Parts: sequence; C-alpha cells; structure tokens
Amino acid sequence: MNKILLIPLLVASFSASAAQVLVGKPDDTLNARVSRAEPTLIRIDGHRVRRIFGAEGDFAVTADKEAGTAYIKPSTDKSTLSLFVSDESGRTWKLLLSVIDGPSDSITIKSRSVSGNVSAQGKDVPRNQLIKRVLLSLQSDGDGEFDFRVTNEIVPLWSEALFVLTKVIDGPLKGEKYQLTNTSANLMVLDERELYRRHVVAVSIAKPQLSPGESTDVFVMSESTNE
Repeated sequence: MNKILLIPLLVASFSASAAQVLVGKPDDTLNARVSRAEPTLIRIDGHRVRRIFGAEGDFAVTADKEAGTAYIKPSTDKSTLSLFVSDESGRTWKLLLSVIDGPSDSITIKSRSVSGNVSAQGKDVPRNQLIKRVLLSLQSDGDGEFDFRVTNEIVPLWSEALFVLTKVIDGPLKGEKYQLTNTSANLMVLDERELYRRHVVAVSIAKPQLSPGESTDVFVMSESTNE
C-alpha cells in the first residue's frame, strides 16, 4: 500500500543532486523518479512526513524523525514504484515513481490549495483511508485486511490488450485487481484516467508502460451502488 539511516553520511551524496518539486492537491497522483542505487530524500513543504507506505518489499524507508523527512530506496527490480506519502495532518499523496539507474534527486511535495472549507474536506479523510486499505489488501499476496475472492474472468477492454479480473474485495468499497497484458506489437502507454467509469473512486496501475507481451497489475476501487 516499508520504512531510517545515519543521516550525516548521506549529506554529501544529496548536496549535488537536483530537486524534484511536485505540486498537487492531497490524493493527487504525482510523478517523479528515484535512483535504483541511492536513497532518495522525500520531504513535504511546510509539514512533516508522517508515513510512507506501499507494496511490501518494493522499497525500504529510512525516516529522519528530527527533520520530519524520509529516505526511500527501491528493493525490487521493478521499473516503477507506487507508494503513498502522508503528513502529520492526515493529507496523503500518491507517488508514481520511475526507477532510474542514475544519481538520486530529492523530492519535495507542495500542496496546491483547494477551494471549499476545511471541515468538508475532513469528512473525506475516512473514505480516503479506506481506499488505501483496500488497495493494500489487493496488492497483498497473502491474507490482507479484507476477505477476497479469486477469479479468472476476461473483461473486454481494448483490442490490443488482454484484461483479466483476478481478485475481488466486496463491500461498501469494492476493490478489483486485474492483470493487463499488452498483446500488440507496439509499446503501450497506460493512463489511469482511461479506466475511470461511473462510481470508480481510485485507479492504480503498477507499471504505466508495457512492452509487447508484458503485463502489469491494475487496481480499481469503486463505491457500491443500489442502482
């Protein structure tokens, strides 16, 4: 839906790195890059990083509690990572990270102001937390927080893709895990917005680019309806 180092030893390696500034509203998906070989510093402008979480085993987290920042380092061969970063006020951003074979950059998250009163926004926090919990259960290979059923149902999507529903969590918030395979002869670039439909509240794609024959996991969360 994952984890601190001797900070003085890292200062020199980060002093020459470039900063990536990501601007977005809480719950936005922000894109950045991380080094495969070196830790990457993550900070939230004006706030403290409270938690970083994602798929178990994809990355290691080293927290600098004094500074309110954290360092992450990939621990998998995946070319992309998906994780969530929360601050002390409960705001959360999703980061879609490209893993590169190069020096590390620091990542700074800046919140884009949103209209509407704060109390109304606070009402959405429990739902957002539920979305993340369902996503982590879908990503889990073992027993997650929620009961699930295993399926093997082919769902029509695009002529150049094989889309198979593999796991379902039923409830007020329904979670679905799919395996998407590029069956074309060309590179396939995926956009989460293409998978939104009525009642869908969140979509997460593990790998946004697929070579011919390559597959990725796709997670879709939707609100149940009586219609």
